[in-house]
Amino acid sequence: MTKNKKTNITVEKGGKPVDTKEDNIKVDDLGVPELSEEQKEYARITVRKEFNENFSKWAEITEENATDDDIAQAKKEFEDCVEENKNKKYFIASHDDNVALNTAKFLKNWNTKYNKWTNGAWKGVIQFDRVIDKIITELEENKDKDLEIDYSTLIFLYQTMREPSGCGIESAREMAKFENYNEETGNAFEEDIPITYSGILERVLNEVKNLSNIDKKLTILKERVNLAYAGLKMNLKITELEEFLEFHEAITAKSVKDDPDVKKITNEK
Repeated sequence: MTKNKKTNITVEKGGKPVDTKEDNIKVDDLGVPELSEEQKEYARITVRKEFNENFSKWAEITEENATDDDIAQAKKEFEDCVEENKNKKYFIASHDDNVALNTAKFLKNWNTKYNKWTNGAWKGVIQFDRVIDKIITELEENKDKDLEIDYSTLIFLYQTMREPSGCGIESAREMAKFENYNEETGNAFEEDIPITYSGILERVLNEVKNLSNIDKKLTILKERVNLAYAGLKMNLKITELEEFLEFHEAITAKSVKDDPDVKKITNEK
């Protein structure tokens, strides 16, 4: 493949931005029409104007075009965020009063007797048994250690615990025990018991929600890289995760509003 010397347009290939000149890719190979420098600059002006009109609360695209240093900086901040969350541990229970150890044993018992599987999911049940055994051993050796799990274990618990099910009265009574529920009185067996099925599930759901929020931040940081490759320098005005979520929501709302099908429905009404 020959280098295209006529253009340096940035396009998307395989989910990441590439520079057609640096990466030795011809625009024709990607099905993208060549643009003149004037057309590219006009496109930047249009994007810059619309972006700043709609999203200036959270970020701005500067008047000066992005440089190689700007591209490198945007990439670094995206990659740093990925690295920060790649090997993260997810908190399930505190070590206080042996709650972490007892929670791990709770999960071991649940997985051993009641974790239903279908098709090839039996592999996950076996793998989790190994994982939870290792965690129990670690917690028994270190009473000051919290119960924390890795990403794959978190997703396994999310997928298998979020819709508990059973068949018949006996399994329902077993679930009642997991929930500290006295069927005779309709109240809890113990008022202050720290471990229940729904309590563990709530913690798992919270951690998965946090994962989703991080992914939204990464989406914005990745788009900042894409814009930099296109010659547009985005300066962020935000640092907190909550602000990134608000920014992401605004972008999504604007995309829906500008969708031609949505406009058609709105006009019909």
